[in-house]
Amino acid sequence: GKTGKWTFQAYVKDAGGTGKTGISNFDIVDSEHHGWIRPSRNNPHYFVHDDGSSYYAVGVYSPWRNNAERFRKFADHKANFFAIWDIGYGGFVNETGIIEEELGKYNQEKLGRIDSMLSILEASDIQLMYAIWPHDLFSETVWAAEWDKNPYREICDVVDVYSDEVAWKYQMRKYRYMIARFAHSRSLGIWELINEMNGTDGWKEGRHQDAYDWVEKCDKFFEENDPYNHPVTASFSGGYEEYREPLYLRNDIPNIHFYPAQGWALKYPADTLRSSLYNYVFASRRFWDSFDKPAIFGEAGADLHYFNTRSAEYREDYHNGLWATLSNGLAGTPVWWDYTVLTDSDWEQLSHLSVFVSDIDFANLDLKPVDIAGDGIDAYAMMSANSGFGWARSYVKNDISRISLPIKTTDGNYAVRWYDAWNGEYLNLDKVNAVNSILTITVPKLSTARKDIAFKIDRMPD
Repeated sequence: GKTGKWTFQAYVKDAGGTGKTGISNFDIVDSEHHGWIRPSRNNPHYFVHDDGSSYYAVGVYSPWRNNAERFRKFADHKANFFAIWDIGYGGFVNETGIIEEELGKYNQEKLGRIDSMLSILEASDIQLMYAIWPHDLFSETVWAAEWDKNPYREICDVVDVYSDEVAWKYQMRKYRYMIARFAHSRSLGIWELINEMNGTDGWKEGRHQDAYDWVEKCDKFFEENDPYNHPVTASFSGGYEEYREPLYLRNDIPNIHFYPAQGWALKYPADTLRSSLYNYVFASRRFWDSFDKPAIFGEAGADLHYFNTRSAEYREDYHNGLWATLSNGLAGTPVWWDYTVLTDSDWEQLSHLSVFVSDIDFANLDLKPVDIAGDGIDAYAMMSANSGFGWARSYVKNDISRISLPIKTTDGNYAVRWYDAWNGEYLNLDKVNAVNSILTITVPKLSTARKDIAFKIDRMPD
């Protein structure tokens, strides 16, 4: 509501008659907080807070062994996104079991730990993606099976969990309770209905339409019952074949898991790093071209990659993935699986990207992908009429210095700010004129050789 002094009075009516309270008042004051997140109306590919400010998700997955040190790591490195699921193992939240261990009864110790987690996240302005159903709890024979811990086993077979009417009645009660208990938190960001649906018996046994119908039914339930309208997502595992348009049509956030070892081909067999970069770009642009929704990679990386997790190539690939997805329209960083895989160096890379995106108004700019030509480089940019950003990487040299990057845009004068994506420092500020709808920017001479560089472009007054 609007700031100022407000008065209110409550009226009640039941079979016994009517009544009313006295008149009371309260004050509404300005808040330093931005409000909840949802898809932007101005640019639906990105998230916006209630106050109109942009939100770009920066974070990693931390499914277990969470403690105070981990939350400090997020805050210290300017991460604003945290993801976890309802399971019965690991860390101060999940070591207390699952939310509904007994049919229709809710685990108050677990719920209290979630309350505490949300309070911790609120203190650092971190948004939570909470997976209500990890695949484990709908699985009896597929990987990580924990159907034996799900009380719905008392009312239906595991293959029927998506369609069983009694199971749905209990789910509605559970969802209503979770909304009532958690939705008010300014750190409750996204409801993930299910994590990796193809890891469930229902999907494995061919109940695909039941599964999609269930997602649509859940999405509608949250839309009608969550007063804060938190967006809803769902996911499949990270294989190349697990792209599921029927799923993305049924919820607010298209969400793939990105695990290259699960069938993602090497486009450039002699250059694995470039091949991996191509796949980041391909998956990001496919979402952009197919859906006017904010898209994410809800999980990525782990040891299901082209590289050993301890290798230098893995570190470089993580860096490349952050910048390639940003410059191709993803609504947040790939949510790396998981916290334990990342080194201090990786966290620094995450922090550098967070600094870079902090002043980009994603939600209110008409940003679109534009092509950049160049010899021996892979380069990408997101441009609006007057501003934009991008990233370029050489695949033939170890130093991208002096490389020219022609960008299609409107004629005029532009300021170009170069950004060293490896150490988080802004470099030269160049002034360049676009002629015949082409703006040619040239990477400055770098004091330290880099294969890649980021940049921002802003049109100057004529």
